[in-house]
Amino acid sequence: MRTNIVRVGPVAALLVSLLVQGHLTADSALESLEQREGAAIFERVERANAEREARLRSYESMRQYTVWEPGHAPDAELVVSMRFVAPSEKTFGEPAERGVGWIHKRVFHGLMRAEQEAANGRERTENALVPANYAARLVGEESCGDRDCYVLALEPRRRSKYLLTGKVWIDKSDLAIARIEGEPIKSPSMWVERAHIVREYDRVEGFWLPTRDETHCAIRFVGEYVLAIKYFDYRVVP
Repeated sequence: MRTNIVRVGPVAALLVSLLVQGHLTADSALESLEQREGAAIFERVERANAEREARLRSYESMRQYTVWEPGHAPDAELVVSMRFVAPSEKTFGEPAERGVGWIHKRVFHGLMRAEQEAANGRERTENALVPANYAARLVGEESCGDRDCYVLALEPRRRSKYLLTGKVWIDKSDLAIARIEGEPIKSPSMWVERAHIVREYDRVEGFWLPTRDETHCAIRFVGEYVLAIKYFDYRVVP
């Protein structure tokens, strides 16, 4: 039985090489353009955020923390007021609690303490969504609610439990963050096998403030849980 062997001559080989090289070069050029555009947008967002931050004196809001297993009623819920005073002071009121007690103590109160500490400490800089912490690449444009947004892919510049790999939606007109979605580049705990985080923001009296957090966690030996935080009743003092 004869076997047909296809041989590529030197001219054909050169053509194939040039075509492949051209394709790779085009892809590299496109990726480079996306990186330049993403970096430029991200830098403009940082400047716009700094301007808004300089104008914000204080605000108050309500929080609702909830934990549940998918498909089940909430295990615990906490509602509390929060007051922010520029540049970094956060204080919480007396909470109203119901459900499993250890969740309030270890999860909800732990989150509030960590937020207060991060507002003043080194974590505020380390987890900030800024070019110093992330490389950004423009990957498209989408509607986010009723706002037109750029979509940037984010890649942390270092391995840290405070940083995410994911995407950010940037409001075109205000150059403000409207949505973040991703997963920590490093697990925050040996007990957490996986965590997917979504945070949404909205325009409140000229400032962009969080309206919803939702984290889906796979906890070792326990299973799937969802932690949600709802932010509402904002009162802003510019």
